[in-house]
Amino acid sequence: MPFLIDDLLLRTLGISIPPFDMLWLIETITDYVENVRQEESRQKINRKIKENRLLYELGEITKEEYERRSRELNQRLKISKLKNNTNLNKRISLLG
Repeated sequence: MPFLIDDLLLRTLGISIPPFDMLWLIETITDYVENVRQEESRQKINRKIKENRLLYELGEITKEEYERRSRELNQRLKISKLKNNTNLNKRISLLG
């Protein structure tokens, strides 16, 4: 905790300490990558939902199979959105 207070004090004075700046940069990059991975996951589920609908419309799967897959994919999409909304692994950034 003293390190955090010292860093905040130094930042307000316009002084930065390279190791703390590097940690902030790494955390920022990690957060960005996680957001991109979550977005790609949602896009992948949306593509599967569209593919499922197309297969049903072309008659390649039965109505029961379509409904089962649709429920499963919509549940996965809902869970993905809830996970993104909770942001359990987000940190409060006091420094930047």
